[in-house]
Amino acid sequence: MFLIGKIVGTFGNKGEVKITPLISPSDYLLLADSIFIEDENCQKQELRVLKSKKHKNIYVFLLEGIDTMDVAESLSGFSAYIPSIEFKELQKNEYYYHDLVGMEAYTESGDLIGKVDHILKSGNDILVIKDESGKEIMVPFADELVPEVNLKEKTITVNAIEGLI
Repeated sequence: MFLIGKIVGTFGNKGEVKITPLISPSDYLLLADSIFIEDENCQKQELRVLKSKKHKNIYVFLLEGIDTMDVAESLSGFSAYIPSIEFKELQKNEYYYHDLVGMEAYTESGDLIGKVDHILKSGNDILVIKDESGKEIMVPFADELVPEVNLKEKTITVNAIEGLI
């Protein structure tokens, strides 16, 4: 299963849900015939996609069985998954977010910083790394600050400039 996004609220009054994408390119969301919604108990329920569209930076889905704003609102905060996806081949120094999440981040001197928890999408994507105490460390995902990503070893090297960590 691939995590594709988070339900962040409702859209309109007919039960449509807004999903913030967690994959790139995010237009893959529009290809989904069905999605799996994971609740707070980590239970997944498959829902058929009746309609989907992009609206600004989010995606709006009308899902089978979700036909009121109250029911749609009850899904807010839940994760959305799809069973599989055919990803395009990436160029050098391009990565899928799902490949980066869970990677261990180290300083250039080899000290463990923590694990990549998630990525914030912005002008420059930001790696959110959680250390052992749960503290979040935000590192802009730029070549100068993240000189190495090793997919095989699932490690990231961070240039720990003063004030970053």
